[in-house]
Amino acid sequence: MADDNPLLKALPPAVDYLSYLTILEYNLNAEQLPILHQVLQDTTLTANIGWDLVHLLLPLLPESQTCLQDVARLGNPREVVLKVTELLEGLTTADTDEGQKENEEQEEEVRNYAEQVAKTPAEESPVPRPTPSQCDVPMAVSSQGAQTKPREPPSKVSQFCALLEMLAILHPRIKTRYPSRFLSTSLQSVLPAYATFLVDDLATEAMLTFIKAFAGSKRPRLPPRKSSTQVLVQPEQALASAPDPEANAGPLAPEEIALQQRLLQSFLTFAAEGYTSSLHSDEDEVVAMSWSSRLQEHLHPDKSIPGRRTMREAFEEDENLHRRDSIMGQMLALARDLNLQPFDLLKALTETESLTPSNIIDLPSSPSDVPLSGPGCLHLLNATIASTIFFHARSTIPRLSIFPTFSSTLSNLLGEPSSGNVGSESLALIDSLLFLGSYTFETFGFGEPPDDDAIFTNALQRLSLLSANTPSAPLRYHAHVLTSQLLHAHPNESLRLSFIKDTLQHCPYENLKASAVGWLKDEILAANTAPPSPNSASSERKDQNNSAKSSIFTTPSCVVTLVHQLLVYSRNLSDEEFLAHRPFFLAALNLHYLLLTSATLRETVGVDFVDEKLGYAWLVEMDNRLGRFKQEEKYKAEEGDEAATALLEGVLAMCKEKHTEVCL
Repeated sequence: MADDNPLLKALPPAVDYLSYLTILEYNLNAEQLPILHQVLQDTTLTANIGWDLVHLLLPLLPESQTCLQDVARLGNPREVVLKVTELLEGLTTADTDEGQKENEEQEEEVRNYAEQVAKTPAEESPVPRPTPSQCDVPMAVSSQGAQTKPREPPSKVSQFCALLEMLAILHPRIKTRYPSRFLSTSLQSVLPAYATFLVDDLATEAMLTFIKAFAGSKRPRLPPRKSSTQVLVQPEQALASAPDPEANAGPLAPEEIALQQRLLQSFLTFAAEGYTSSLHSDEDEVVAMSWSSRLQEHLHPDKSIPGRRTMREAFEEDENLHRRDSIMGQMLALARDLNLQPFDLLKALTETESLTPSNIIDLPSSPSDVPLSGPGCLHLLNATIASTIFFHARSTIPRLSIFPTFSSTLSNLLGEPSSGNVGSESLALIDSLLFLGSYTFETFGFGEPPDDDAIFTNALQRLSLLSANTPSAPLRYHAHVLTSQLLHAHPNESLRLSFIKDTLQHCPYENLKASAVGWLKDEILAANTAPPSPNSASSERKDQNNSAKSSIFTTPSCVVTLVHQLLVYSRNLSDEEFLAHRPFFLAALNLHYLLLTSATLRETVGVDFVDEKLGYAWLVEMDNRLGRFKQEEKYKAEEGDEAATALLEGVLAMCKEKHTEVCL
């Protein structure tokens, strides 16, 4: 009978609140949850014991979801918020070695306890009840008191989602002069927990629902869509919540309202950073949101390989990829609801103070104390731009520029070129940077160059290092293209040649040196055969330093200046070094062949380069070194090395044949 149920029989005032908690800890199981739900409708009881029930109810999910909502609606909001925050922090440590060891010990204690209960008659001396920590692994209890097989514990993601739903109910109930203090503490606990589970779309959907509960909605409701995840969504008509027993009446100050909004804006940017950084794919071509690849397809559809699925088609047809666009769209909508506009995102990216404050304040007192995530701001800004390009959304895009907008973003989000870390950042960040740079250049052009040449060279160094170090082949290509576009667009030829020379002299990466040779070849061809690029600043005005002179790339000096960097002798290179130098040697041979085959270039640019004492001697030495390398056992070990070496050998033979035909 219901009256014999210990949860009803021991209700206060039959026992005090602490004793009733003890009874709950000993008797609570999934079968008792409907009874507990009825009991918790007593607001006085729930206000006194609710905060200490959360950790008992979590292991009983999903059946305990209703009771957790009861605690969030009717318990003391300040006490329950602190308990939920504590449990969120516990979720992030549960997977550590120490946490795993502690969980194993608790499970062992519960197993021993269950065995002891099974062997002991009920009328004999009772076995000491389990401690609250032992209740973390609940046992099903029959009417006779015998315990059965332990329940399968709910996933950590399910617990995370349930706790987020409680916070969404609890925070609006707290009526105090400074609710931002509670909100700040909660958000600092939610973010690390979300970082643990963000690979699960259920956690991301729950996080978005959590933010929406605070942000409200300034948009009309969207039509229902099919979702691949089961999200804990609050009903339209939420059940009534009890008032805050410690409420401090009075309207909030405007500064406090602004601070709460800033906290949510900051949380959204860090959540966007975490989500995009977690995106992985089995396909090498797909990198996070693949914005840079999709932009190139949109701008240059003629470069798509016939018969090969494009990135646009992949994101339309693949359910997992399509979900990425959907989630970023939801984040973008939340940013608008929180009044985080594209102009605010751009300002944050270009002002270091908004991203990296001198000191992190646990309880900020003003919006300026709350930093935004730089990568998160970049992803949200790019989502706005991408929505207008790929989905024809109506959004106001701020006017962008390569200098200082894009260059400042690069310097704020990437390390110093000399650090050696450029290119090791998350692929999502690199993809976003390249998307922003390519969009800015293609839409607004090169613009005015910076007054300080160091700003230009630092930006190009960062981009060129991305093209050399990034592990993703598509991103390396996009970085190379953007670097080449910006280099060739600068109006100062001497500065362009100086950057090429500096790369050849000091760069430790042979693939980047090969790119530098390609830049030189492009400059020579552009100066001698092609009109100025429409995006090039040199098409709008004459060169700053050579207004009355011919282009430096139409004279032998552009090659003479670099001859010792181009004709690198390989006789003293080890086999490993020779392998590493092959991309550079191949690029140098291609330039050599270009100067040999064009009579105009041979006479105007490559006179010294194709000279018998220099060019041909270098070709002969390269041929000898290549012959010795082919005799090594290491050469035969790798099929890819063999193919690459065969390509180098073929180009070398072409150069020698042409050199003999033209010069000897």
